[in-house]
Amino acid sequence: MSTLKPCTIKIEWNGTDDFCFSCDYRPSEKEGPGRRQAEPVQRSFPVMARALGNVKRKLRREHISFPMFLVALAFNHARLLDEIDQLLTLLHNHIDEAEGEGRFSCSISSSTIPPSSSSSG
Repeated sequence: MSTLKPCTIKIEWNGTDDFCFSCDYRPSEKEGPGRRQAEPVQRSFPVMARALGNVKRKLRREHISFPMFLVALAFNHARLLDEIDQLLTLLHNHIDEAEGEGRFSCSISSSTIPPSSSSSG
């Protein structure tokens, strides 16, 4: 088990309803910003992206149909919890493999993301 602990979480919108989830981590007794940043992971979490898109619209005081948002959230709560669990599993797997402080980033999209190729280019 890693001695590294998550210390800062950020959610930044980078498209209509797409966003980037990032988490800085460091040893629990150490202070200071993260140093190591791995390549961002990309995942399609459509329920999470839609729910956070509605949060963004409410923060910007844009209109959403709140009753329909609640119905959709209730209807999809199991899928949303599953997507959150998948994201946290990615985070914890990354931290378990890390050797020092750093940052985990995951680009979240509501659309299907094609699988990554094994070669860089």
